[in-house]
Amino acid sequence: MPKDKILFERKQIIIKERSPQSQAQAAPLDEVTGTITIIENERGKFFRYVPLGLEDVMTDDWALINGVHSITSNKNDGDSTTQSSSPLLKFRFNFNLHDLRSVRRHHMLHGIAHMVFILKDGTTLPAFYFNLGGSKELLQKLAQCLRLEKSTQDARLYIVKDDLPKRNLSQSLSAFDQLNLFDSSNDVMRRLRGNDPHRTTVERFSKVTQFVKDTFLGQNEFITTNENSNGLLAPDVTALTNSINDEIRESNNDGFEVIYKVDFKKLPDVARGQPVTTKEWQTFFDKDGRAIDVDKLKERIYRGGLESNILRREVWKFLLNFYPWSSTRDERIEILKKRKSEYFDMKVQWKSMNEQQKQRNASFRDRESLIDKDVARTDRTHEFYQDDNSVHLQILRDVLMTYNMYNFDLGYVQGMNDLLSPILIVMEEEVDAFWCFVGLMSRMEKNFHLDQAHIKSQLSNLHTLLQFIDAELANYLTENNSSNMYFFFRWMLICFKREFSFDDVMYLWEVIWTDYLCQNFDLLVCLAILLSQKTVIMESKFGCNEILKFFNDLSCNLDLDTCLLSAEKLYIQLATHRDIPTSIAKLLGLPTGPNQQLIATGENITYPRKIYTKQPHGTMNLDNSYFRQESEPSLLIDHDETTSAILDELLNMTPLMEL
Repeated sequence: MPKDKILFERKQIIIKERSPQSQAQAAPLDEVTGTITIIENERGKFFRYVPLGLEDVMTDDWALINGVHSITSNKNDGDSTTQSSSPLLKFRFNFNLHDLRSVRRHHMLHGIAHMVFILKDGTTLPAFYFNLGGSKELLQKLAQCLRLEKSTQDARLYIVKDDLPKRNLSQSLSAFDQLNLFDSSNDVMRRLRGNDPHRTTVERFSKVTQFVKDTFLGQNEFITTNENSNGLLAPDVTALTNSINDEIRESNNDGFEVIYKVDFKKLPDVARGQPVTTKEWQTFFDKDGRAIDVDKLKERIYRGGLESNILRREVWKFLLNFYPWSSTRDERIEILKKRKSEYFDMKVQWKSMNEQQKQRNASFRDRESLIDKDVARTDRTHEFYQDDNSVHLQILRDVLMTYNMYNFDLGYVQGMNDLLSPILIVMEEEVDAFWCFVGLMSRMEKNFHLDQAHIKSQLSNLHTLLQFIDAELANYLTENNSSNMYFFFRWMLICFKREFSFDDVMYLWEVIWTDYLCQNFDLLVCLAILLSQKTVIMESKFGCNEILKFFNDLSCNLDLDTCLLSAEKLYIQLATHRDIPTSIAKLLGLPTGPNQQLIATGENITYPRKIYTKQPHGTMNLDNSYFRQESEPSLLIDHDETTSAILDELLNMTPLMEL
């Protein structure tokens, strides 16, 4: 084992790990304390982060993190691997400094500095918080070891400058596997079809709608199939790519990517509000229990969400059309009675089927099997579903099976379990959960259609918006085979279910369900996040593979309020733009033509604004307007003339204020 020379060491470094989206409450490991070291040995210079308690555990040159397991490989011992189930191992990081692509340092006045490291393959490490200082010194040490260059677009971002070769185009599609859309457990079919990486990519992409299954059976007209050298049927990946790219090209014929140029850097001031309370909710109903001033009520929900699941249990029924907004208290009692009767009538239909009947109904049998598999792995780390014999798992299954009967043409498709899970947690009652799920599926059913036309259309719409707002970034994505927006596929398919914490997902959903601001608000949320990462993506020269990996790693590392603020600012800029293309106006539900009226936004606010007392969570904040700023540190290096010369360019730059 090579002897390590310590070049830098700092203790009491904290990772503030956001709870997984499947957990409602903070877990004990949400805040991990450890030590950062920069070491040098005969194999190179390495960055290491070791949590307290793992100091005596041997570390290898690299660790691949998989859930709560750390699978480590020793490069000197061939392909041998060891696996440990210690939960702390997922927070142990070790990489060669030559694998570093960029580092971002956030330092707020009177705040704690934190740093985020992004590797050349697009991997994004969690934010490291320097409670006792030392981030400036670490940045200086990295500048001694690497050629760092401060971004001209973002004063917090430092790019490692070296040769940045283009990735092989043939590798681009295989990166789609990194999206981890859904689990794969059909080993028989995998062996039958072989291990071609392109086929694996398409299988992951289309598993949601059983795309690959139908392709192999010859029943899907959406894409052709070829026979490979092994005599196995394989989907024509070129046809798939051309199909989506052609639709994007066909839908973007306005020419505004050349004609228009919009300055979106001077965004208007908007604010989020405090959550709606039970007391406030009750003020929106008259003596008969009928909602009054529904538009204002929806605005309040849009601005601040709801304070608790207890309140959501009542409000979501209105947002998801369980109850009409115009209904009285007595009418809702009758509606509930009718809905209960209808539900149990449908449930009896499938509950009463015997094995002989199931054997004659292949579609029912296959869907039941798929539901059983998916229910067993739905949000199992959440306390609501943790027990293997949990009654809630059984209710989840029953609701999905009943929906299969209710909408048999569509049936059950993977991903529906993700959408139902939060609804059941909120409602707790089986009948309420079912009809709210029906309401949600009325909004999202098109996402699960076999031809995937709606998802393709939404990806195309997102690209259309990007072309108008930021043609430079749109062109960059096109040059790097990413204009199809694959990296947002999972986000849009299940409405950000796996991208934010569980509480944030519920907050985001009720904001979207109000339909208060505009149509397709979820596209603006995606766009706001994409634009916030522009500098990192372009200055790091990420290719298709790296972009997919990078956005996959953003899961649970974004602050929702800042995403919503930025999305609303984009909307205001678009809605007030005199020459907005008709295609974009229709996309957002705006009247066409100049001087269109805009819904009241941040001005004359009568609701209680949200007060931010600490820095928003996330590896990269989208909006830091609530904070005072402090300029970036100069990188003063001693005892190294060569490194000092390399840093001249950095030192001569005008320090930019954090925006």
